[in-house]
Amino acid sequence: MVSEYRSLKDHVYDYIVKMIDMDMIGNEGKLSEQHICDALDVSRTPVREALIQLAADGYLENIPRRGFFIKRIDENSARNILEIMGPLEGRAALLACDQLSDEDIAQLQFLHGAMQLAIEKGLYTRYDELQHDFHSCFVDKCGNDRLIALIHQLNRSFMNREYTSVAPDELDRKLPKATDDYAQSVRLVVQRDGAALQRYICDTHWSIDNASSLAW
Repeated sequence: MVSEYRSLKDHVYDYIVKMIDMDMIGNEGKLSEQHICDALDVSRTPVREALIQLAADGYLENIPRRGFFIKRIDENSARNILEIMGPLEGRAALLACDQLSDEDIAQLQFLHGAMQLAIEKGLYTRYDELQHDFHSCFVDKCGNDRLIALIHQLNRSFMNREYTSVAPDELDRKLPKATDDYAQSVRLVVQRDGAALQRYICDTHWSIDNASSLAW
């Protein structure tokens, strides 16, 4: 078996992706080339190449004279992502449903409760982190590594969302509905109804009707 050669740029690319996944980018969503160089002890060339590749892949935006930023998504882009995300995550839910342990289900219930509490206290960034954890809890148990990677790749489009730019009354209206969606997902998992869970996640949770609330 021939091992796959991975360039220095590829390793830097993976490091930046991890930074995005772990919400390690600053509040403004700007990536510091120097910080990445120092963290990895590499020159600017592979860092610059990786940033350019991430911009080409749609995750970053290169703003002249300002640098690279996590790319915001408009409503049309959100709709395009939802059309892909729904079927993919619905399939992952179906595959994972019977594989989830009692501990996994308890974790989903805990995360749902924590999301409700975060909304009540106005901790919207924490809410965002919790909902990503909720999805990962079952997606990562689906047993299909390629499917898991695709879903996490798409999820990066929704990382670092700026809830501070959303009107409070809009948040009060939309976020409770979102937690109701999670409550229904938990009920279907408890019932071990994978087929119903697949339909719900595909047609309701990731419905393209939600595109406007995901744009930022």
